[in-house]
Amino acid sequence: MSAISWGVGDILTLTKLAFDIYENYIVVAFEAPESFRQLVSELASLKGVLRTIQDDASSDATFPERLEDAKKQMLERCLTASYLTLKKLDELVLRYRRIGDGEASFWKKLKWASEQSTIEDLKAKVMVHTCNLNLCMSTIANSSLLRLEASVNQALERQQAAQDSLDYADEIVGNRNGFGVQSLSKQFTDTTLVPEGVMSMSPSARFISDTDSSLTVSDDDHDNVREKARPSDVSSRPRDLTTRKVNAPNVAETIAAVMKEILVSRQSGHASRPLRVEPQIPQHRLDDELRKRFETQKDSEFQTRRHIARDWLRVATWWLLKARVNLQSCERPRSFTTHQSISPSRSSKSPDSQAYVDLLKASWILYDVILEDRNLTQLLTDDNRKLIHDLSDGVSEYFKSFEMVDIPDKDTLLAQNLKIWEPMQPGEEAFHGDDLLPGFESRRWLTTELDDAGEEDEHVIYRTFVNAAIGGKRNRVRSRGAPYMLLLSTKEGESEPKITICNQSGTLSMTRDFTREDLQEPLPITSPVSGMELIDNVDAVPLNFGRLNISVGFTHEDGKARYCLSYVVHSLIVIAELRKFMYIPKAYFNAVRRREPRQLENATETLLFRSSVDEYEQLKASTMKPKNPRQKWQSCDLRILETTCREGWRTTRRLVVSSAASHKIPWCTEYFLPLSRVQTCRIGTDRQGIDRQVTVRWSDCSHEVANRKDASGYHPQYTYIYDDSNPNIALNLVFRNQKDATEFEKAILQLSLMPIYSFFTGSDPRHVYNVSDTEPNPKKYKAILLTHTRHDWTSTELFYMYQNTNYQYSHSGPRVRLPDVYQTTYISTHVEKLYKPPPDEAPHFSHCEKRV
Repeated sequence: MSAISWGVGDILTLTKLAFDIYENYIVVAFEAPESFRQLVSELASLKGVLRTIQDDASSDATFPERLEDAKKQMLERCLTASYLTLKKLDELVLRYRRIGDGEASFWKKLKWASEQSTIEDLKAKVMVHTCNLNLCMSTIANSSLLRLEASVNQALERQQAAQDSLDYADEIVGNRNGFGVQSLSKQFTDTTLVPEGVMSMSPSARFISDTDSSLTVSDDDHDNVREKARPSDVSSRPRDLTTRKVNAPNVAETIAAVMKEILVSRQSGHASRPLRVEPQIPQHRLDDELRKRFETQKDSEFQTRRHIARDWLRVATWWLLKARVNLQSCERPRSFTTHQSISPSRSSKSPDSQAYVDLLKASWILYDVILEDRNLTQLLTDDNRKLIHDLSDGVSEYFKSFEMVDIPDKDTLLAQNLKIWEPMQPGEEAFHGDDLLPGFESRRWLTTELDDAGEEDEHVIYRTFVNAAIGGKRNRVRSRGAPYMLLLSTKEGESEPKITICNQSGTLSMTRDFTREDLQEPLPITSPVSGMELIDNVDAVPLNFGRLNISVGFTHEDGKARYCLSYVVHSLIVIAELRKFMYIPKAYFNAVRRREPRQLENATETLLFRSSVDEYEQLKASTMKPKNPRQKWQSCDLRILETTCREGWRTTRRLVVSSAASHKIPWCTEYFLPLSRVQTCRIGTDRQGIDRQVTVRWSDCSHEVANRKDASGYHPQYTYIYDDSNPNIALNLVFRNQKDATEFEKAILQLSLMPIYSFFTGSDPRHVYNVSDTEPNPKKYKAILLTHTRHDWTSTELFYMYQNTNYQYSHSGPRVRLPDVYQTTYISTHVEKLYKPPPDEAPHFSHCEKRV
């Protein structure tokens, strides 16, 4: 990123970098020390405020020009500083991952005492960057901006100076007495050198003002938990006696003070923006008994923290969605709704009665909890304001589907599930509290509209509520009432569908790729009542999430006889539900089945390379320019598969590109790929200067030989050949990172075998391999792979040399000449035929032959 100028593209690049780094930190954060987990939390806040700035910049190309000069310069400083810190964070986590080598408990290998000062320093910098970026996006006057920015930066400088002094003292004392920071803190806890609780600082976003208002660092985390700061929260660094003033605030204290001013500024702006809320329908207000039942649960169960507007809104949305689900499973007609539907749930009681109770829960939370509490509504983010409107609109619309005669009586209502908080199993409680890391929360999935669910780069294509048994056999409990949300989604830049299961509280949110192995068909059984085919054991669809085993159920028992007529109807709905869930990924995997290794009779096909590509574009090979119209796609899956025959020289490859699961009509394109004579070019970088682009071109077997006649000389013959000197296929590929681009080029330009000898001619490598034939005449021989670079293009030539090959050696060179070596040529399916191939059946590769 440029230190003197910036634009919208720089903001997009920086945000993507922050998200990528955060995902890497999440991988190594489990079982990490508290300081590292706090760093991850602060990094989540930084990526949140960067995403907010990115949304503003993306929606208006003139965003930089609209800023005042003071804010523009400040934002430039903040973006540059953030970029430098993110690069350091990237280097650190890559080193940690190398140390861990894929182990989740690698922290046991690491000497944490030597790393802690680095982590604390990076955490302080991330806190400062987050605070300063919030300042840039606030409405505070320019004069105050400079003053607040200076105070934050000065606090960071004081903290760094104090840490440097302490590190020096720790080195001296540690060398003399054999102990360091931890021992010093035990001996001098009564002094100002190391205040008590210095090693456990909570994220800066959790500091609170005197008015008990939320102090946050981004719109995403704007209304975070309003916990009172503990004594340990107000001191994140040891104080240096020689450089620090006695009453000088540290970084955390300074940021808390700055966030108070931002809070006041935002409050004044929000005061003039009234909420858009549909009025509550009088006929559907709670009676005293239900209100009392709900009030007693408000702060009960396992809820150990005070809930804020964001939390309550997500809980209300949860019950609105479940009400919608139960209403759609009812047989009686109801009024038309414009809301997008999600699939039916299975309630242990009457679906419409439970749906009405769920609507009462959502209505009570919205009108009696959120809107009646000024502390919850005095400072709302734009997304929470939108959610309030959507909630009130959805609650009102679904209440209208109940006529007065359809409203359940009081006894029926009291017999339903009246719990506000869904129960948790032991397997998911392990993720509660301190083990819950930012980014694993489920709130991004809880929206009234399906299109609004997920992050900006995620697209949810299906969601439903299910039962689940979580954990091992000894701990898991089979749930009732469908207390879990199951989703299918896709992510920008990735082709595979994602499956997610989450709970209401956010302590469980597991996501992974949905694979072909997850597809299951229900086992049919026959009902003794109706003779219809039903399904058995639908409540045991296994989903392995690595650390956690989960069995998902699309049904739950209603306490009636298993084969009664109502169960027949119920089972038919379950069959449709399961098949609907499986249909979307099944249709995708069927459409892209050509990318899987084939089962061949006389050969073996294996996966050689696989990666996601951000962009895949077909070019015109003669000019290497885009086609007209452009043939360009985003977020594709790319694979190279190698077919090994019984004769080694007959080895060929396939390059297969398939669409993302989010594509309306999934597709899959397959190319013949020769083992050599494929040209690659690595010119062009992205805005970060990273080389992720590979242009590749080669020839297939569809070159027509002109003006050929048969033996009589009268009838034309049509032959199509492989011509490596005239490439007719060209692709431009942009990979997700430089490593994938390099690995792809390596797979193209090298054999999958290990070379027995390598040397260089200039900068071009040469490799020698052992190759063998198993049938029909078993033999061993050598393969020689020569790499050539001409202009910006790199290609290879592959030759085969047998034991009886003649050679000439020149002593003056020195040089070895091989006059009789073999190459593989590729024969098409259309050779010397009296007719042209049909337009929809282009000639393609048939078999291999050898030539001298």
